[in-house]
Amino acid sequence: MKLLATICGHFTEQDRNMANQITKLKNINVVKFRGLKNINIEFGSRLTVICGKNGTSKSTILGIIAQIFSFTKDFTKNPETDLTQYKTLTNGSFKSAFSEHFRLSEQFDVPGSMDVKISVYDGASNKHLEKLTLGLYSYSDRDKSRPVVRGNDSIPEKNQSRNVTHPVIFLSLARLLPITLRTDYSTRDVQYINENSDEIRMMSNQLLLKNNGSSVTATKGTIDSMVVHGDNYDHQSVSVGEDNVGQLIQAIFSFKRLKETYSDYHGGILLIDEADAGLFPAAQLELINILTKAAKQYDLQIIMTSHSPLIIEDIYNRSKQDSDSFKTIYLTDTYGDIKTKNNLSWTDIHADLHVETVKINDDICLPKANVYFEDKEGFDFFKQLITDRKINKILNPLGNINISCSAMLDLMARKIPEFTAKSLIVLDGDVVHDNSANAKKAKKEKNLCLLPSTLPPDQMIFEFLYNLPPDDAYWENKNKFTKAVFMKTAKDIIATLKIGNAPIDLKILIDNYKKVNKNHGGRVRKLFKDFAHTTQFQAQVKGRVKDNPYRYWVEKNPVQSDSFKNELIKSLKVIMISGHGVDSATISSYLSDN
Repeated sequence: MKLLATICGHFTEQDRNMANQITKLKNINVVKFRGLKNINIEFGSRLTVICGKNGTSKSTILGIIAQIFSFTKDFTKNPETDLTQYKTLTNGSFKSAFSEHFRLSEQFDVPGSMDVKISVYDGASNKHLEKLTLGLYSYSDRDKSRPVVRGNDSIPEKNQSRNVTHPVIFLSLARLLPITLRTDYSTRDVQYINENSDEIRMMSNQLLLKNNGSSVTATKGTIDSMVVHGDNYDHQSVSVGEDNVGQLIQAIFSFKRLKETYSDYHGGILLIDEADAGLFPAAQLELINILTKAAKQYDLQIIMTSHSPLIIEDIYNRSKQDSDSFKTIYLTDTYGDIKTKNNLSWTDIHADLHVETVKINDDICLPKANVYFEDKEGFDFFKQLITDRKINKILNPLGNINISCSAMLDLMARKIPEFTAKSLIVLDGDVVHDNSANAKKAKKEKNLCLLPSTLPPDQMIFEFLYNLPPDDAYWENKNKFTKAVFMKTAKDIIATLKIGNAPIDLKILIDNYKKVNKNHGGRVRKLFKDFAHTTQFQAQVKGRVKDNPYRYWVEKNPVQSDSFKNELIKSLKVIMISGHGVDSATISSYLSDN
């Protein structure tokens, strides 16, 4: 009867009291295993982020954690209860096999080469387990060593060489395998997903900051996943990022169902390798909000690795308010063997991670500052505006990371350090006319640089080229990109906006078009994007400097160009001093010639 009540989700008062005792991993001490020696890590009761440079064994820590637990039998019952009946939403077990994390070396991973001391509060027995160890042992029936947990004295009369009973889900980087590479990719019918589709859809839309996700489809194949998609596309058309989000939410709802159906539920552990992978910056922050809520609702202990400054800083800030629930663990090998540093801010971590500096003299090195753009056209324009070697030496322009203007303004309005104090944010000049709440806040930040012209770069350069006479020196270029070729390349823009003889004022033409065509959507923006991406135009941008249309614009507009450069230098000084801790005299001296 009790088992039936459990499966149906009906609890007795005794059951509920039992479930209030939540199992928690308190800390591990890796005495030795591969590159780890005497590494002590204390975990938050809700969210812990493990970060560090490549090769500092972040993923190894997750693998070790996964091996401490299993979810096969409830040893507190007599007779012992079979727990394998409880499945995740992928119909898998709540455990992670050793082979998912480690490929043992016959030469180095030998018996005795692993020694991990573990401290766990076991909610099922209401006991602190302080004698737990994880090691590699040899067995006559196996060629390789086998990991074994010992010292589990939660139930005195039971065998102590056994894992702690606790459900685990591990999300590895394998979740990012492109859909095109998955075999037998098809749909599956999962009743629980169907029953909770509205909540799943809302969570996905929240995480991805969109509202067009209207349907939920469970998929199977190489990876069993679920995806939220719109009515105009299906599971076959979703991005890796959307599929990744589906897997994250699927894991959360697996624990939700387990809590609803397993009367002796004592929480669970969710392990996520590279939690930020496939997520744009604003989505990374929403992920932490969602995980924090899920940890509270479903009694989860979530442990993740990440390189994201946003995630690291967010969890660090939360740890300042609640040091028991949130932890940042930084693994560093800067000073020799791998060591742990607990609850560091992103500023401290950044100094260790960004080992690349620019040597000024024997005594002084300067860090490089990231530069963010809202699109490739902004990056292309910026590269022709800022050509000074000394300035570029301390800049890291992220031309391959494009974040929409609205998302960038949102991140700045939230006072995210990476987007306010530590980096330069270069946006199109039309932001000057943006009176939204986020824009007003962002425009107060001293790291914001607006490109010359109130038109986006692709529109600005179109207007500039259109107004150049056919006999201008620019048209005598290596690629034979003549005025006639330009007009042919831009024919869709000219026809749509009904553009006549030069000179033109493009803003007026666009405004007139939008007045007549109320339901234009993003047609105008797409027309100019398509033009900027044509083979003919890109050949000019990527070819000789003298043929680059943005460079020619800079030459013809020296006042606007110099003004942008001067404002950028001011912003660069501010972030170097306030965001990177550079002495004001040092950076001012370095940039004194500009």
